[in-house]
Amino acid sequence: MTTILRNMPPVLIVLLVTFLPSGCTTEVADTDHAPLAETPKFAPPTAVTPAAAEKKPAGEVIREQWSAVIQQGRKIGASHETTSRVKQGDRELIESVSTEKIAMRRQQNTIEMIVINRFLETPEGHLVSYETTIEQGGVRSAFAGQVSADGKRLTVTTTAGGKSVSAPIPWKPEWGGVYAAAQLLENPPIEPGQTRQTTALVPTINQACQIKYVAGQREPVKLLDGSEVELLKVTNQISLGGQTLMEVPTWVDGEGNSVKMAPPGPGMVIYRCTQAFAESPIEAVEFDLAADTIVAVKDPIPDVHTRHKSAEYLVTLKKNVSPALFPTSGGQWTSDLTDNSLHLHEIAIRPDTPLPPELAQQTPPTDADLDASSLVQVDDPLVQQLAKQAKTPDDQPWKLAVELEQLVRQSIEQKDFSQAFASAAEVAKMKAGDCTEHSVLLIALLRAHKIPARAAVGLVYYDGQSGRGFAYHMWTEAWIDGRWVPLDATLGQGGIGVGHIKIADSNLSGGGALAAFLPVTQVIGNIEIKPIKLE
Repeated sequence: MTTILRNMPPVLIVLLVTFLPSGCTTEVADTDHAPLAETPKFAPPTAVTPAAAEKKPAGEVIREQWSAVIQQGRKIGASHETTSRVKQGDRELIESVSTEKIAMRRQQNTIEMIVINRFLETPEGHLVSYETTIEQGGVRSAFAGQVSADGKRLTVTTTAGGKSVSAPIPWKPEWGGVYAAAQLLENPPIEPGQTRQTTALVPTINQACQIKYVAGQREPVKLLDGSEVELLKVTNQISLGGQTLMEVPTWVDGEGNSVKMAPPGPGMVIYRCTQAFAESPIEAVEFDLAADTIVAVKDPIPDVHTRHKSAEYLVTLKKNVSPALFPTSGGQWTSDLTDNSLHLHEIAIRPDTPLPPELAQQTPPTDADLDASSLVQVDDPLVQQLAKQAKTPDDQPWKLAVELEQLVRQSIEQKDFSQAFASAAEVAKMKAGDCTEHSVLLIALLRAHKIPARAAVGLVYYDGQSGRGFAYHMWTEAWIDGRWVPLDATLGQGGIGVGHIKIADSNLSGGGALAAFLPVTQVIGNIEIKPIKLE
């Protein structure tokens, strides 16, 4: 079962870091990490070299800042941000450029990533255009957006696997970007007890999100060098369509500048720092996402992925986690909801499984669940070639889906953490990856056979050296005989049992495909799961 948790921590961390204002498992290395109050002993610089050089500001620099990403007492990444006044024709605009570099080591794999963001906004904070590039593991993806002349449309172009797809999304002229979000804190400096909010484009999510800052009180905060200062604690809430994607505790100084941030994730803290410290070597610290983020259970749950056909769990909610994070979908539904608990019901659903009344009405697929996209390149020659290896005819969709599930499991020969989130075409070529790569390739093969398919993200039961409980995972759902039926190519068991807890799903289309992964960060560390009944 160790392969079950080979999931998507790198892309999750990319999302977390790029959101900040301008579970696969491996054992933690037995090393003695230096405390933050001491000078860290860094390894030699990692060879993080983007195909495109770091973008330089084109005009008058009005602010420049550096940050360090700290994990286990060591610097695993750094960020450099500049804000400049630039000219575009006869317009004066604000250009915000940020470069984030991160390195992570998991078992024998070191994943190095560079994320570059460039935003153009008006001095009032209205978005004009933006660019994001992400490079990791030899894979490069990019997003670019341009607001229409009337300000009512944002056209987002997504490039992955050498192919680009453009799609317009509704926009409003007054919506902004990273500069507009920063102004909430700084202009004028936010005060204790204040709440400020706006709507702005969030990097990598590529959607207009609701950005809210809720200021608490000033409190003593330990900084990177071990010193202690008094800062104002502000909660950064990022929501999309009324659903909270993430909350980030942030501590700001008297001018509203972010000094320290603690994003949800495996023990990360981000500090403002000096240029010299930011440019010092990065060390890829060995970490175990499952050990750090697993929702532990006291007793083993044997055969939960194979023998049991139904399960009921008591889920206790902490820190205002909403019961709405647990959807009624596929083979899952909830009951007995209170402010701090719910009962979660699971069935091992197949096309012929009798459905309880709670699951009788299932949301049918959309065109996006069948179409090609920048992440799911159905028409890629290697994807098509792999799809044609299936021997089951298309008029037997469930038998075909199970064959494709096994085909993906066998095709991904190198089951490791070398990729953060590769597209289907890249997986078909490299034949490497973890659960995200298994899922995205299976989605592409299903769609190649005209079976609607989407990604599911949530938690999966794991019992191994890293612990026992429910950890981050991604799998696949296929629309067969009028219902969504889960499949998991990481396991390759012809469907799933009752050990998967779903939080969200995504058709992986458009620039905002990765937004579905963020709600899981709200439940990790904030819930307890107890089996009540297994049959």
